[in-house]
Amino acid sequence: MRLFLIVSFLMSSLLTYAQNAADKLYLPDETMEVTIEEVGTNVIKYRHLGEQATYEISKNRVNKIQFASGREEVFLSAFNDVHSIDDYQKVYISYVPEDVKGLLAKGEVFAKATGVTTLSSINNVKNRAVKKAKIEAAMLGANVIYVGNMFQRGNQYGSEETPGNSTMTSISGMAYNSNPINIPKTKEWVENQKFTYSHSYKLNRNAWDAKIDAKPIYDEEGNINFLTFEQVVERDGKLFVEANFRDARSKELEVIRADNEQLILMERDGKTIYNYLFLSENEARIINAKKAFSTAKY
Repeated sequence: MRLFLIVSFLMSSLLTYAQNAADKLYLPDETMEVTIEEVGTNVIKYRHLGEQATYEISKNRVNKIQFASGREEVFLSAFNDVHSIDDYQKVYISYVPEDVKGLLAKGEVFAKATGVTTLSSINNVKNRAVKKAKIEAAMLGANVIYVGNMFQRGNQYGSEETPGNSTMTSISGMAYNSNPINIPKTKEWVENQKFTYSHSYKLNRNAWDAKIDAKPIYDEEGNINFLTFEQVVERDGKLFVEANFRDARSKELEVIRADNEQLILMERDGKTIYNYLFLSENEARIINAKKAFSTAKY
């Protein structure tokens, strides 16, 4: 009888533990204790502990699940890190709405490309439109595009009475970021750094490509042109700085990328998007330039 009571107690304790134990959802920037309801083809459904509402998140956003049972399931994301406009080719294009569940929306994208003549290659024109869409997404601070609509027109040959039309492709959708910046950490870093303005990037939707403009790092006396951003604010899940340099068109610019060496700010003016690249004091070129300047003084 005593053995039966002990076994019953142990079984009851194990059952209670299993019911109360949480599954762990590992994301790039955090780990959440949740109850997993379903692991689908494209999304994972889960509930926060003690709640009944069900949430969905793209499997591409999840590194792994550690179930309460101890079993682990690891996921390989199709999304890539896009650090700047130079990485635009890494932007992932999706036509599946579930792929962007739980991702941070960064803004609409639209790209259009038209052939020069009625002999233009349809594929080349389509690739040019895709490239422009990816560049715009990268400049928004995104690494994923969900395409809501793609329109393609083939070459239309005219006649004596009717003019011809060359091939055209247009792409419209929404850009997303699967790994947004850590706002508190980035805010503190920006407020305590000196930066030098290195490059500006400009993309107009009617242009063939983005324009790049290098900026002078040194002043006339050979000193590095440093500046600081003292007004840094968070709003609607995004980080903004007060513009204090000549090229800026807005009073506030959005921080889209930040690491130990670089800061990228963004603004949009109608159909044109701008990126401003700043180098921190920790960037290798700036460190070497400071050393060279110090050596030259002596």
